[in-house]
Amino acid sequence: MSVTDLFAVLGMPAGCQLDRVLLDEQYHKRQAVWHPDRFVNASESEKMQAMQHTSLLNDAYSILKHPLRRVEHLLALRICESGEVVVGKLEPGFLLQQLELREELERLGEKRDENAFARLRQTVDALMLQHWQLIEAGIAKHDWCNAHLCLQKLQFLHKLQEELNHLEDRWLDN
Repeated sequence: MSVTDLFAVLGMPAGCQLDRVLLDEQYHKRQAVWHPDRFVNASESEKMQAMQHTSLLNDAYSILKHPLRRVEHLLALRICESGEVVVGKLEPGFLLQQLELREELERLGEKRDENAFARLRQTVDALMLQHWQLIEAGIAKHDWCNAHLCLQKLQFLHKLQEELNHLEDRWLDN
């Protein structure tokens, strides 16, 4: 199985971090070349090719502009290139921690406690930062298994962070 290198599609260096201004510039530069409006009088195959390039550019931009999706793609690329089989289980301690954090979030949904909310947000933000650093270290060391496990943890934390945002929005609406 091969994975299209979306970093290459947009002429960006592959990595966890990227220059968002450069990403925008590269995207717009390539869109200007392949935009279907430029192929109005072209053959059907050229029109189709332009549409395919535009779709690929849109997908690449959409994925690379979001840090979590960018890292997911980067790991998919690296794991595919290495041919390594990545298998790993999340530790029971991490899963228990997630359960406890979600229970705390549920309690906050039942009883508005802004101080407890701030502490939970701070905890989740610190865990996210920690796992971002671990992913970056794993990628730098070509330790795909640990980087992938950290990505899975980050996905849990990202979902929790989104739920915190929804709760906060709900409080602001009331």
